[in-house]
Amino acid sequence: MRFRQVWILSIAFVVLATMGIGAMTRLTGSGLSIVEWKPLSGAIPPLNETEWSQEFLRYQEFPEFKSNPNVTLEDFKTIFWWEFTHRLIARSLIFVILIPFIFLVLKKEATGRDLRKLILLLLMGAVQGALGWYMVKSGLVQVPRVSHFRLMVHFIWASLIIAYLARWLREENTNPQCKQTSSERLFLRVLGGLCLGQMALGALVAGSRAGYIYNTFPKFGDTWWPQKFLIFPTLTENLLYNQINLQLFHRLGAWLMVIAAVYALIKRYYLIGSLIFLQFVLGILTLVLMVPPPVATLHQLCGVVLFFVLRYEEHPLSVVRGCPLPNATER
Repeated sequence: MRFRQVWILSIAFVVLATMGIGAMTRLTGSGLSIVEWKPLSGAIPPLNETEWSQEFLRYQEFPEFKSNPNVTLEDFKTIFWWEFTHRLIARSLIFVILIPFIFLVLKKEATGRDLRKLILLLLMGAVQGALGWYMVKSGLVQVPRVSHFRLMVHFIWASLIIAYLARWLREENTNPQCKQTSSERLFLRVLGGLCLGQMALGALVAGSRAGYIYNTFPKFGDTWWPQKFLIFPTLTENLLYNQINLQLFHRLGAWLMVIAAVYALIKRYYLIGSLIFLQFVLGILTLVLMVPPPVATLHQLCGVVLFFVLRYEEHPLSVVRGCPLPNATER
């Protein structure tokens, strides 16, 4: 594997790690522990008891603490470290991106195309940071809970960064001997769109806490269809705010993905089919176990890995369908 490929994969791994820690931060109720956005100075945590007390006092000014005033300083430190770690890993991306690029420049191997891709990636990362703070701000109000729409946008933008990296990696790994048919390309793209839509629905389910209702599968309680489909006065409210409907739509999307997995296995896309079935099982476990943070995080990360594989369009052909990757001499 060439240096460029390792570099791109390293960036993707750090993005994936950031998303995993972000999921654990949300699931442990830690996402509103840091009430300020300091892109530079925020990289340094409190270093002594005085600074911890000052940070805790700032936290006490906001509704989350006022809704649960029994939180102690030690409790606060626990939730603080989850959010701080999430932000710190996200900040580390700048070094994972730039240091290898500087190495390529010094070796005179960097190209104009590399620079353009790098600038776009940095811009996407900056937007992601702003979206993260935009999401957190929605929870620093009367109701200490972030908007599930803003959570979805934050998550989907990170997934698009993953897709961008997958495409970049594929361009570095193109094998002219492994060409896709038009039907194969259409299948991968449609399935990629379905996967992205399913992840968006999953984010809405997570943000609205719809995973804590109807914790049975495959039925909704004792019935095959939810009984309270329309509980709000308008259609828009029922589609976007009704937790029951959001869970229903996510379940229906999961069954569509299973059908696609069967087709993928028939067509010998074994990695894709296996990831979909794993994602399906993790989703069921997340639901029936009432959203345990480790399982729910794995469920999310499996979806992101699946999306990465789908966007890396050569990957299922070269690895799953027996088409060899080019070696250095072939290049």
